Amino acid sequence: MKNNKIKSLRGEFKAFISRGNVIDMAIGVIIGSAFSAIINTLVNNIFMPLITFAVPQGLDGLVTVLNKDAALATSDTVNTVSYWGVTYDADIVNVINWGAFINAIINFIIIALILFIILKIFTSLKNRRNAIIEKMKKKEETKVETPKEEPKPSEEVLLLREIRDSLKQKETK
Repeated sequence: MKNNKIKSLRGEFKAFISRGNVIDMAIGVIIGSAFSAIINTLVNNIFMPLITFAVPQGLDGLVTVLNKDAALATSDTVNTVSYWGVTYDADIVNVINWGAFINAIINFIIIALILFIILKIFTSLKNRRNAIIEKMKKKEETKVETPKEEPKPSEEVLLLREIRDSLKQKETK
C-alpha cells in the first residue's frame, strides 16, 4: 500500500516537473538571478560613484540616527559604527538607512527599464513576424482564389466551331 502511494506520488511529481511551464519558470528564475547580479554591479560600480559626487559619503552615508545622544560611543564601547564623522555604539544605535532605500529604488528602476526595453523589442519582433506570416498567407490565398481564365477563342475558332456543330446536326438527321 505504502509502495503504491510512493510510486503514485513519484509519477505525479514527474508529470509536474515535466510540464513545460515549470521548466520555463525555473530557467526564468535562474536567468533573473544572474540578471540581478549584473544590475547590482552596474549600480554599485558605475552609478554609485557618480552619485558620490553629489553626496560626499555616497548613499551609504545617507542615514538618520534616531537616538544620537544615547548611542554615542564611549572609550569602552566594543562595537562601533561611524556616520558623518560621529562614532556610535553599534549595539544600541537606531538608524534609518535612506541610502539603502534609494539604492534599492535605483536598482528597481534600472531593472524595470531594461525589462521594458526587452519586452518592447520582443513584442516588435513578434508583431513583425506575425505580419510577415499574414502577408505570406494572403499571397497564397490570392494564388488559390484566382484560377487562370482561359483566353477567349478568336473569331475564326468560333466560326469553325459553329460550322462543326451544324455539320454534326445534319449528319444526325
